[in-house]
Amino acid sequence: MSLTSGVRRIVQGGAVLTAAALVVSGCSSSGGTKNSGGNSTPPAGGSSSPAGSTAAAPKGSPIKIGVIASLSGAQASSSNQSETVAPAWADYVNKQLGGINGHPVQVIVKDDAGQPTTAASAVNELINQKVVAILVGSDNLVPAFDAAAQKAGVPLVSGTANAADWYTKPLMYPTVTDVASGLIGQMIVAKQFGKATKFADLYCAEVAACSQANAPLKATAGKMGVKFTALAVSATATSYTAQCLALKQQKVDYAQLNFSTEAAVKFVKDCQAQGYNPTWGSSGQAIGKSHTKLSNFTAFGPAYAFPSASTGGAFDTYASAMKKYAKDDNWKYGAATFAWTGLVAIQKALASVTPTATATTTDVVNGLDAFKEETLGGITANKLTFTKGKPVPFLGHPCFFVIGVKDKKITVPAGTTPICPPSS
Repeated sequence: MSLTSGVRRIVQGGAVLTAAALVVSGCSSSGGTKNSGGNSTPPAGGSSSPAGSTAAAPKGSPIKIGVIASLSGAQASSSNQSETVAPAWADYVNKQLGGINGHPVQVIVKDDAGQPTTAASAVNELINQKVVAILVGSDNLVPAFDAAAQKAGVPLVSGTANAADWYTKPLMYPTVTDVASGLIGQMIVAKQFGKATKFADLYCAEVAACSQANAPLKATAGKMGVKFTALAVSATATSYTAQCLALKQQKVDYAQLNFSTEAAVKFVKDCQAQGYNPTWGSSGQAIGKSHTKLSNFTAFGPAYAFPSASTGGAFDTYASAMKKYAKDDNWKYGAATFAWTGLVAIQKALASVTPTATATTTDVVNGLDAFKEETLGGITANKLTFTKGKPVPFLGHPCFFVIGVKDKKITVPAGTTPICPPSS
């Protein structure tokens, strides 16, 4: 039985997928509206405008794109990067590309504040403001508002795509590795890059669903000849000495930090103080600036959107645009490249809008539904194909990049070539 078929048998309904979502985002811990006339991405298709060049100011009708993410609240540290990336993407598109076919881009950024009612209200406001699409910069609360967007005919484009709704509902367009495949990715990276012989899933104690990721992780570990154990970790604990000593005694050589980002950093420090410093596991969305401040810290993990340290081609366009237009360095961490990928997808979908036309939600939907093995110039791990009225299936986007941290720097251990687990 293949790795993917094994996980498919275990992942039933939303329970394990909810757990996987928490695992993928690292359960990170750490509203309002922000309106920007700019901040953008490389032209879809891979071509780019040099960072120093400028284009004539776009004079067509504005294209409004909504953005929603957890800019504040418990999940903000791995979710708030859209606030940096989206305005910078719009500036890049407007100032260096002359807009999208002569139409200026306007992004309207909303904070869901980690509250379902706030998220629902924010999306209703975006719908009323006539946005042609909504980038879900972080999808912690997408079930609170996706029905409203679907009723209004407004497509939702990821961003992060950890919620089960992306794979069960129409008018939802995940652009990154799917959440179920992420569990497979954790184990592949642990074995191939971390040389793991015994893997520990250190999962969040505060959320019952976190423990449900253990079954598919254990099954995948067994198929790969890796020993498996799991340990619940509280993000509010004052000391992790006991857990560190237990892992050391069990001879765990790869510890996956599937809980709060800041608590994970404290966990590492406590373990190092006990003389225990295995190779650590993380993920692209969970890695933050605090990880790059740790001494003697080596980590690997799957990245469902390209790592910010990637170089060459369209990856360089991202870095140069962010360095020129971003308000801070948060574009290097968390869900930043997820947001860029989704915005480039929307840009590509609108490529056929003429300079004299007014862009609509239908234009975005038709453009996205026309994607056939689209890689957006090589920045996606998977070749994106969307079918009208049908969601992308679970395990439908199985490929991923690899991210790492070593010597206080974010690394790209596998380069820019995605890893795709065997399907049979």
